[in-house]
Amino acid sequence: MTIETAGNRISSWHQTLRASRVTSAEGLPPGPRLPRVLQSLLIWTQRHRFIPAMHRRYGDTFTVNAEPTGFGVVLRDPDDLRTIFRGDPEVFHAGEGNALLAPLVGKRSVLTMDAPEHAVERRRMLPPFHGDRIARAVALMEEEAEREVARWPIGRDFELLPRMQELTLRIIVRVVLGVDEDDRARAVGAALRRVLNVGLRDMLLWVLPSLQRVRPWSHMVRDLDRADQLIYAEIARRRADPLRAERADVLSMLLEGDPAPELVRDELVTLLVAGHETTAVSLSWTFERLLRQSGALAKVRAGLDDPRDPYRAAVAKEALRLRPVIMNIARRLTQPVELDGHVMPAGTLLLPSIIGVHTDPKIWGQDAAYFRPERWQSGDVPTYAWIPFGGGARRCLGATFALTEMDAVLRTVLRRVELRADRPQDESPRMHHITLVPSRGARVRVIARAGVS
Repeated sequence: MTIETAGNRISSWHQTLRASRVTSAEGLPPGPRLPRVLQSLLIWTQRHRFIPAMHRRYGDTFTVNAEPTGFGVVLRDPDDLRTIFRGDPEVFHAGEGNALLAPLVGKRSVLTMDAPEHAVERRRMLPPFHGDRIARAVALMEEEAEREVARWPIGRDFELLPRMQELTLRIIVRVVLGVDEDDRARAVGAALRRVLNVGLRDMLLWVLPSLQRVRPWSHMVRDLDRADQLIYAEIARRRADPLRAERADVLSMLLEGDPAPELVRDELVTLLVAGHETTAVSLSWTFERLLRQSGALAKVRAGLDDPRDPYRAAVAKEALRLRPVIMNIARRLTQPVELDGHVMPAGTLLLPSIIGVHTDPKIWGQDAAYFRPERWQSGDVPTYAWIPFGGGARRCLGATFALTEMDAVLRTVLRRVELRADRPQDESPRMHHITLVPSRGARVRVIARAGVS
């Protein structure tokens, strides 16, 4: 078997991306006239400030120009988002829009495929996310959360974000790979963490693939290859397991029909990455917001015995609204489309603005910037005004799994410990590669454990 190396994936992806991007702003909506280098720097390091500032200046729609994607049009009006999400998937290419992820998840990932191949792959990936299978995973989520909370110190501040990253990684490795042996689970988890720990310097490789031959970027490529080797080893081990048909893990299901190892690898990495980092950050933000709202925290505690408490669900939704993990979604047009009075040419990269629509006062009112879970109890949130998981035929496959995991962890943690934020001031957002994380790691302190004073 010939395994495609990470270096080859990066080089191939870069050639495809450069060939598809729009090279001129002619006909596109107005936007900042800053040099591409400066816009690139702002988008990669200050996107959470830059994009809202441009919305305030230009309104719902504007054009940016940044590496490595070139010109892109940012949109936040729910009607335009509806057009994009409900549009013909052969016109609004999400796979091309997600091309930045290809060096990691591969070209056979459900994230990087486009119609019609995407529909086939999505059907292959759906069974693990049926409601009954997710419900059976709740006990595992709670078990891992119990193990994690037991390690937390009492009376000393610590960062919650790395603890949530470790927890969600253990959960997803067990659910997806079915790896129960601690040593193997740790090896796979450690390899993935190294791959995901991408900084601004590392992302220069996305702009200049030739850097893969030079330190420190060559180490990043080496880490990608190491993660691949471990995952291919798990695929081979499971394929040879005579009891595979009796197993409930996702890997065993994906091996039905004897697919190519390369396809299974891309499917697994997609699930491991998408089901780990984003959920960890979402949980960290949920605790960061909740612990600074005594009234909301008291209401959540009052409903901990109810496994379907609607207020707890409202807290999670409000945290995802106010602190979305990802700033935008992406689609690449294959033919001209009119949006917001502009005819966007074929090749245009459309960027539905999650942060923009989630905080738009025209939709959420003058208190749009405030954490208020009660707004979700009114039931009048417009369609496509809340899009942390995207929308339409490309809505995140793992959305229900992520919300279920967030609820299970939140409920378990608050049952076992009394937490307090390390200080009353909010933690500001900070960009970490493409995600928005708490700037101080969501620092908390355990005041007491259940039954301990």
